[in-house]
Amino acid sequence: MEEIFSLISTYGFPMVLSIYLLVRFEPLIKELKESIDTLIMINDNDQNFKH
Repeated sequence: MEEIFSLISTYGFPMVLSIYLLVRFEPLIKELKESIDTLIMINDNDQNFKH
């Protein structure tokens, strides 16, 4: 806990918060990207099938 307070006092709250959020949301962003890629592939296959 002391390390967190030291980081906040040294680097500032916005930087520490940004790093924390990046670490927390990175797996979610990767999963979202994979889902979007899958939807794009499905859409491309569907369009090819109609032609």
